[in-house]
Amino acid sequence: MSLLDLLYEALETVEGARFAGVVGTDGLGVEMVYADDDDEFDLELAELELATLAANAGAASKRIGSGRVYDLTVETDELTYLASLVTPGYFAVLGLYADASLDGARAILGELVERIQVEV
Repeated sequence: MSLLDLLYEALETVEGARFAGVVGTDGLGVEMVYADDDDEFDLELAELELATLAANAGAASKRIGSGRVYDLTVETDELTYLASLVTPGYFAVLGLYADASLDGARAILGELVERIQVEV
């Protein structure tokens, strides 16, 4: 299965998901898919900012000596962003409405990471 197929599958599986993708900590998106009905948020900017957050979290963790960052969660009034390490420098990300099920989304994100590591 292609990366694009895996991302669409994750997007469709997580109720309330706005986007799914893979970003590099260099700030470049590898691949991103968006829900069709979302004009409310600048999701392309969210993609870029998530990559920056992941890079900054990794750098901070390295400076304080606590090891590699595996997962990030950012909760805001309107959206929740989840990121999970695929390989060093690359994170799978999900953006979802704040009232969506985080447990379900985290489980799907974990499955997505495993499938990317094996299938892509």
